[in-house]
Amino acid sequence: MDYHKYLIIGGGMTADAAARGIREIDSDGSIGIICAEAIGPYDRPPLSKGLWKGKALDSI
Repeated sequence: MDYHKYLIIGGGMTADAAARGIREIDSDGSIGIICAEAIGPYDRPPLSKGLWKGKALDSI
């Protein structure tokens, strides 16, 4: 069984941000990421972010 200093549950954008944050502080600690995604990460269009910034629904 592998042991990691850090364990992240979930594999989305938040997991990526967490791993990057850990790496900024600890460049040597091992990071394990557990998720149920069938495929690796891919670029998704930022459709809902326009709503957070106050854009009209029909402009997104």
